[in-house]
Amino acid sequence: MFLFPALTIGFLFIAVPPLVHLINMLRHQRRPWAAMDFLLQSYRKQKKWIRVRQLLLLLARTLIAILLIAMLCGWNGGGRALQILGGTTTHHVVILDDSYSMGDVSIGSGNQISQNIGESSTEPGQRIATGAYGRSLSALNDLITRLASDDGNHQLTVMRSSRAAMASRVGSSSGDAAADLSAQTVTSDGRLAARIMSTQVSPIRTDLSAALDLAAELVNNTPADSTYVYIASDFRARDWDSPQRLAESLRRLPASTTIRMIDCAASPAPNLAVTDISPVQDVWVAGVPVVINVTIKNYSSIAAQNIAMQARVVRYGSSATVVDPTSYVSGEVESLPTIIIESLAAGQQVTKTFQVFITQTGTHAIEVTLPDDALAIDNTRSCTLPLSDVEKVLVIDGDLDTRGAYHVASVLDPGSQVRIGAVPDVKPPAFLRSATWESLAAYRAIYLIDLPEITDAAAEALDQYVRRGGGLAWFLGKRVSSKQYNEVLMTRDRRLLPGLLDDPLPLSIGDETESDLRLGESSQSLLAPLASAGETALALVGVSKSWQIDLEKVEDENEDRDEENSNADTRIRQVIDRRDGLPWVLQHNVGEGRVVTVLSGLDGEWTNWPGDPSFVVFMLQSNALLWSGAASPTQRFIDDPLVRVLPQQEFTGDVSYVPASNQPPRVAIEIKSGAEGNETDQVDPSSGRPAFRIRLDPKEMMIAGDSSVEQWLRPGISEWSMMAVDGSMVITPTAGVIRIGEGDLKRADQAEISQSLLPIEVKFMTSNAWSNQNQTAGNSALSLLLLGLLAAFLAIEQALAYWASYHVRGSTPTPASGGHAR
Repeated sequence: MFLFPALTIGFLFIAVPPLVHLINMLRHQRRPWAAMDFLLQSYRKQKKWIRVRQLLLLLARTLIAILLIAMLCGWNGGGRALQILGGTTTHHVVILDDSYSMGDVSIGSGNQISQNIGESSTEPGQRIATGAYGRSLSALNDLITRLASDDGNHQLTVMRSSRAAMASRVGSSSGDAAADLSAQTVTSDGRLAARIMSTQVSPIRTDLSAALDLAAELVNNTPADSTYVYIASDFRARDWDSPQRLAESLRRLPASTTIRMIDCAASPAPNLAVTDISPVQDVWVAGVPVVINVTIKNYSSIAAQNIAMQARVVRYGSSATVVDPTSYVSGEVESLPTIIIESLAAGQQVTKTFQVFITQTGTHAIEVTLPDDALAIDNTRSCTLPLSDVEKVLVIDGDLDTRGAYHVASVLDPGSQVRIGAVPDVKPPAFLRSATWESLAAYRAIYLIDLPEITDAAAEALDQYVRRGGGLAWFLGKRVSSKQYNEVLMTRDRRLLPGLLDDPLPLSIGDETESDLRLGESSQSLLAPLASAGETALALVGVSKSWQIDLEKVEDENEDRDEENSNADTRIRQVIDRRDGLPWVLQHNVGEGRVVTVLSGLDGEWTNWPGDPSFVVFMLQSNALLWSGAASPTQRFIDDPLVRVLPQQEFTGDVSYVPASNQPPRVAIEIKSGAEGNETDQVDPSSGRPAFRIRLDPKEMMIAGDSSVEQWLRPGISEWSMMAVDGSMVITPTAGVIRIGEGDLKRADQAEISQSLLPIEVKFMTSNAWSNQNQTAGNSALSLLLLGLLAAFLAIEQALAYWASYHVRGSTPTPASGGHAR
């Protein structure tokens, strides 16, 4: 009822006029006096009129006091006092941008959090707690407060951009499903938006197009006399510099819709972000050092100095058997030495590396953190590191003296104190003829060297092996039958070679200054350590002959396959080329696996490459690539489905998931293997054995109204707790990461946005201006009415005071006879 309830104590001032009147009445005393007796006789005749005048004067003064105090307290009409004059329905649609850039805690120019990002900026109590998203919630609260006291019937719809984006990604076109509130009548009940006020900024990267599309659908299906759309956002340049898509969404709103843009952000302060962390592609084996790459980008407009990057390793060994709810992780945390980045220019990024050495097998976690800055969510990023024990690789050589197998095995297992992680298992060609997919699954990679022929059964086993994540390397020498290879390995459903083999082609002798080989366009995939040496890295490698290969026909077929399956990577990468431009080493993917093809053998007749140091580099890098297909993913985007496959021979169906949290205690969520979306009759693709399959999609959970969906969207290190068949518990971490890009806090120009949206008319205002407007907009007409009444009653009071008082008429003196009046 009142904007300033504390001032209602001023209504005690209403008692002042009656008290003054009573005090004046106490002054009346009876005195014996003839003149007074005459006056009393006259008063008795006129007392009704006198009392009426006094009563009117008293009422006028009391009403003046009431009006004055009501104006000071901000009286808004008592909720629906003037509703009788309204009767119209107004639909208010509020779109809250809750993408993670709205977590920006910048406080504007001149008050930046820190000019030196490497230093702590303020005390915790001085940090801005709300940020841009907090201002958007305040704007919503101000609107609800005003509508609760305004005239007419007001309906409120509130939609967060993250919910709208997730609903659109699963194909939902219903605005009701994505809205937090859908056409709810606004009342004075504060519980209407209580749940929304408790929300936090979402870790999802999204724009407002999905929210605007669904809001337009909802507005067009909701009858109302007038519609207002409020967009509370930070208006970053990445979304609004080219707002054609957003303008298209806005055009779907009715032409009579009034659109208000509420700018909730301040001038951006410096911001750094960890944009990537991942282990270098290698054989990830316990007891072998693993290199970790970390990429940091400076999204600020100024250079950052002395950036301190803190790295931590979380070891999940035999000691981590129970989830620790009192800590943010259950594993053993080891802090690594701080890495200092002396300088990082504005808009630039840098990649730093460090090594981790873990002797225990299993999946471990790695996390890096930057100092606090304008946006906290992109300062931390994590990944997992799955480490296995040494694993076997299959080597089969078609040559009786197995010279090629010797070269491969000596690189992969040099002996002595060097630990590569691979144990070569050299087999004769007869092993492959009787091989099945199950027998090949025991090997992490397969090397086939100059085999005369491949049986159809062997080709089928190899195809299944590669499609399920295995690695296959071909070394094709003089014994290969190109016709038989093409018929067996290049069928409609098989692509175990990058192309169709043609006749071998000799390489003419070149100039002494020219090397026989040169790096191909995709040499970085297998020869990255030699990139700095350039063409000289292969200067001593000689090639006399190699197989020709027809890539054009296969590439045309791959384009057709890409149209059917856009997620398949069917590119053929040329790693090393001959001097005449023909490919010599190629790499391509088949299903989840990798295939490397060398178009010369290793027996020394066509090339001397096995004796060159570059061969060692190639073999180590190739082995790492071949192993990567079967490696577990090291991270997942938080809005992607969470999938877990558990072999039934090793685990029971008792599984729980502990979402990431930096503020313990953590709460485990029990998952039932037989629930909807989770299947118990699946097959483990890596082993072919029966398995439990758990699949949880945050987008589907949101559509279903699951209240726990926000827990699944938290970035960081979360944990699986699984019961093994022997009754022991196994704790495995998983890393959820945000999609990069929202860390760029550059603002878009509001005038340019308005120009780009024409003929759609929009009005911009800051969140502070919006708050001030809502505090006065609801009672401005009533305030003018009160002011007019106050002025009128002041005039009436003066007139009544004059009327109720006694005034002696002035008389003109009569001049004396013969004289003049003076």
